Amino acid sequence: METETELKLKEAAEQCEGYRLQGFHCSESCIRAVADALNTELPEQLKRVSSGFRGGGGGYGDRCGTLEAGIMLISHLYGRTTPEADVSDYSYLIRLLHERYNEELGSYYCRVLRPFAYHLSGDAQNCSYVYKNGAKIVTRLLLEADQLIANMPEQEKYGYKKDQTAELCGTGIST
Repeated sequence: METETELKLKEAAEQCEGYRLQGFHCSESCIRAVADALNTELPEQLKRVSSGFRGGGGGYGDRCGTLEAGIMLISHLYGRTTPEADVSDYSYLIRLLHERYNEELGSYYCRVLRPFAYHLSGDAQNCSYVYKNGAKIVTRLLLEADQLIANMPEQEKYGYKKDQTAELCGTGIST
């Protein structure tokens, strides 16, 4: 018998593939599918905003649209609304999301993932593999998010080192 988590992962993957088959791109499919699987209502504007992240950013081949959809969902659920609010929670979850893409898919770059997915799909030449697995990665992280935040290592918290800002600004490097 499948666990509730396994059912949600399966639902997200199937929904994501369903949206792909309807003609939605990776970012659009993933944000909708994960929100559906987690019973999270999304504003229409957020669905529209997701459109530009397809194909690694308008087809540029940079970060995978499913990863970008995950970042949008993390920000939607855990982002701040004032400049004084702590950035630790969502920043940590987004770093973990990148790590999980690297661990589970081998990359988070569309230009790396697309040829691999096309190879796997044979004559179909599509990214179905990435859509489904990306949706699972995002869903799993969001299901675990509260626990991950509760157990966040102290060094992951913003302001842990007073000189951290100068060291990290614009580099994308975490300590």
